[in-house]
Amino acid sequence: MKIYKGFSNFSVYAIYVIYGVMILGLMLYFLFDFRKGYYPVYTIGFLLFFFMSVLILYRISSILQQMSEKYILFGLILLCFIIKFCWIWFVRIEPLVDYATFFYTAVDLSQNEIIQNRYVALFPHIFGYSSFLSIFMKIFGASYMLPPILNVILSTISVTLIYFICKKIADQRIAIVASLLWIFFPSQTIYNMFALSEPLYTTVLLSIIALMIVIHEKLSDRLKTFGYSLVLAVLLAFMNMSRPIAAIPIIALAIWFFIIDIKHIGNKKIFVNKIINLVTVIIAYSFLTTLSDHYISYRLGEEIATVPGYNIHVGFNMDSYGQWNQHDSDLLYYYNDMKELSANDVQRKMLEEAKNRIFHEDNNFFKLFCVKFLIFLGKDDAAVGYASSVLDHPLRLQILSDVYYYSLLLALLFGTFIVFKKRERSVVIVLCLYTIGLTMAQMLVEVSSRYHYSLTISFVILASIGIIRLGDYIKLKFGKTYRKRL
Repeated sequence: MKIYKGFSNFSVYAIYVIYGVMILGLMLYFLFDFRKGYYPVYTIGFLLFFFMSVLILYRISSILQQMSEKYILFGLILLCFIIKFCWIWFVRIEPLVDYATFFYTAVDLSQNEIIQNRYVALFPHIFGYSSFLSIFMKIFGASYMLPPILNVILSTISVTLIYFICKKIADQRIAIVASLLWIFFPSQTIYNMFALSEPLYTTVLLSIIALMIVIHEKLSDRLKTFGYSLVLAVLLAFMNMSRPIAAIPIIALAIWFFIIDIKHIGNKKIFVNKIINLVTVIIAYSFLTTLSDHYISYRLGEEIATVPGYNIHVGFNMDSYGQWNQHDSDLLYYYNDMKELSANDVQRKMLEEAKNRIFHEDNNFFKLFCVKFLIFLGKDDAAVGYASSVLDHPLRLQILSDVYYYSLLLALLFGTFIVFKKRERSVVIVLCLYTIGLTMAQMLVEVSSRYHYSLTISFVILASIGIIRLGDYIKLKFGKTYRKRL
């Protein structure tokens, strides 16, 4: 038992150290990348914005916590909806490129029971968000404004879930700050303009994390544990339809329940209930995922691809550093043009090409992964680039997005230090594991800055912990100095 507790403590420290080193690496990259244009503007703006944010947010949270909680939550929900809605109402863009694929697939699904779409069969995660969108298209019609409005609603639901999660793992002040960080997050607000799956699966991910907290609290009740586990499996399967990354929160849940949270030691009932929870989630999730694959194949009129061959092939392209490129896209369409090959066969061919690239080409994997890491997490202005055609001052918004992002990461470093020092064993561990897991997964497949969208929930939650605790320290330190002078 003593050895197990020691291993558990080591695991807690290791997770926070890995998470902290990732963020520290990003901070050093930002502060010492002298090649970027407007370097002084970024650096000075970042420092000023960070310290002003700490002081303002700390003060606001201290004032608001004296109010009734129902008014606080209602105010945060209303503020979130107004800010997000105003942006998508006054800054509009038609669906383009990938966003057009989502939108017009949803149009087809809303009008037809079975659609012939080989591209969706090759990349079946497109179906998840498109089918969700098609439900509302059947009711309200295929308007370009429908996806942005739905994204605003999803973002507003997300702020409610963020508040709930923070209240459970910390306190009301941290919940208020995390909610405000989400509400004023520039890139998150801008992304709401587009028809894309990120707001949907991020909201589902927050629901999964909130449900994990509920399950953790109800572990002594076997029937409730089983029931909540079934609901969790449904959410995971739905998330996987929109973005095939549900395995990451499942692994994180297993690590949290059996390695980090050690209250099952010496308590047979809780241990058995944890086993029931995990086994139920895995079996139900596997069944529902198989069922969803058959349903998607039926709606598309052909068997869908089950291997991400193309994404892995692109992910190991040294010339493009794992980003989309025309050469790999042409190779995909070369195989796709072979009439005898199904969508699954095409992806298997691309998987063979990926194996050949990995094992037989001269690759510098260390350099590849370092560059991909910076592409994935190094900047947060991609949303501005996608919307630049309809923006009046894209450069200012790019600077604002990156300054906000790195101010958040600096606060996040403080928050990580706090939870590391406390050996925090709550669902914060799951947030950190999800960040680490998704980052590792992105090193193996096609990478884009946009794909770190769902990680922002862990950023705002841990940053809010850092801001409040740093504010407490400043108040204690300077409050004492001020009183001594008097």
